[in-house]
Formats: sequence, C-alpha cells, structure tokens
Amino acid sequence: MNVLLEKDTELTEADKALFGSFGVGSRIRPPYRILNPQCFHIGRHVSIREGAFLNAYTDLTVLHGFVDPAFRGDFAPDDYRYAPRVDIGDQVQIGRFMLMSCTAHIEIEAAVVFSDRTFVGDNNHSARHPEVPIVFQPNKAGRPVRIGRGSWIGVGACVLAGTSLGRNTVVGANAVVRGDFPDRAVLGPPMAEVWYVRE
Repeated sequence: MNVLLEKDTELTEADKALFGSFGVGSRIRPPYRILNPQCFHIGRHVSIREGAFLNAYTDLTVLHGFVDPAFRGDFAPDDYRYAPRVDIGDQVQIGRFMLMSCTAHIEIEAAVVFSDRTFVGDNNHSARHPEVPIVFQPNKAGRPVRIGRGSWIGVGACVLAGTSLGRNTVVGANAVVRGDFPDRAVLGPPMAEVWYVRE
C-alpha cells in the first residue's frame, strides 16, 4: 500500500517516524510531497528546500486497470510493483523544486549540493506497447543511481537511470547526465560529457 506524505506545514515527529530513517538536525521545508517515505533513509543535517516532489514507487498496479481490456494481458500486474530505496547522506543540501523518481535505488552520498529544479531518476516511462498510452504502461525497471560525496548538481540538471558520479563532480546547469563519470569531473550541457577532470 502506498503512503503519501503531502503537506504545507513542517514535519511533525509522527511524520518523521514514517521514514525508513530520519537523521538528527534534518529538515524538509514545506510544501512537499513524498510518496512512500518509508523507502527514504535521510542522514543527519540534511536540508531539503521547498517544493520537493520525491517519489519512491512501490505499487502502480492501479494503472494496469486502466489498460484497454484488449491489451491488458500484455502486461503482468507484477510489472507494476517495485522495491525502491533512497539513501541520502549526511549534510546533503537540496534546492527548491527537486523531482525524484525511484523504483530501484538512488544513493546520494554525504555533502552533495543540488541547486534548484533538479531531477534524479533511476527509471523512466515505458513506451514498448504501440497501442497503450504511455502513462498506463509500467515504468522501465530501475537502474541504480549513485552521486558521489561532495558533488554539486547545477540548476535544472537531470541525473538519469544508471548514472554513477564520482566524488566532487560538478554537473553544469541544465546538463543531462547518463553514464559513469570519474572523481572531480566537470560535466557540461546539453548531454553531459566530460569537459575536463580537475587534478
């Protein structure tokens, strides 16, 4: 069963108890929308600014019921079930209007900074069936995302499924990142490529 924590007031102690873990000194500024907070493990002294829209999808089988009966058999209900986990390390700073989508695993190591309007997702919509609206198809299987300690994600940047960023990596504003990148890389838009690696 999905748990939705959507409020325009500060988290209460009862709200914090809904999380997998919630570190001392951490704060999520309202308003926020967190789907399945039990899948989120938040470290100490984490700051998540206003407008966070954080989704850990566990059960989207309701969408299976919207598929035209002629095509419903092309999908199994289990295709819409997931086992997500989000780990956010100590001293992470997340700017306003972050969007996160998790069906597998997203790991944000300690002391990472996200600017405003960033996206991190380990999955994406599926479009494999030509006759079924994309919104009703199951999400693609998640591929884990890892963002290395001390990295900085610029305004409007997107970190896509299967990405691994090394420590102290810079992702430029509006860059779209997919792949494996070394420590201290500087990644530029539009599709992120290594501009250079700092010594």
